[in-house]
Amino acid sequence: MKTMILEPGKYYHIYNRARNGDPLFANDESFKFFLRLYRTHIMPVADTYAYCLLKDHLHILLRIREDVNGSIYKPFALLFNAYTKGYNLMNGKDGRLFQFKLKRIEIRRESYMLDMVRYINQNVKKHQITENFSHYRFSSFRATVTLNESMICKDYLIRQFGGRENLIRYLGTEVDEKNVKMFLLED
Repeated sequence: MKTMILEPGKYYHIYNRARNGDPLFANDESFKFFLRLYRTHIMPVADTYAYCLLKDHLHILLRIREDVNGSIYKPFALLFNAYTKGYNLMNGKDGRLFQFKLKRIEIRRESYMLDMVRYINQNVKKHQITENFSHYRFSSFRATVTLNESMICKDYLIRQFGGRENLIRYLGTEVDEKNVKMFLLED
């Protein structure tokens, strides 16, 4: 499936990875730094439904808000550029960090969007980082199931599944990658 331009009101699987197999996140502080920048630059223009930050790549599922004015790409450019500058400064590096400017695929069906929420939350299991994805600190699983406020638009997800317990059960069921293959950007 070809990538699309970003448009208000649409859902996208956003993906990026480090260049040349280098680490994208060097340590816990770099993961936290990225999430702070994400809150600053992306949350004002998009609702977030899932994310997973891994050592060498990241996945984000979001919906661009209807009321966005101006360039939708600018907040993403600011995020990736600010993170690259901060990462390079903290790690004594220079140059480009990300492989892509902004890799994305539009998700047009709600059923696919819900499957992608599960896929992204379980991505650490796929990459054999941990068997129990619910313990991974840099994915949206905990933010989705917590009763506290978070950066995830969990009210929508809870409504879709008829309650928090049903959502948690759904997130824990095995992902059939055949159902989401057209929305995956990984090699």
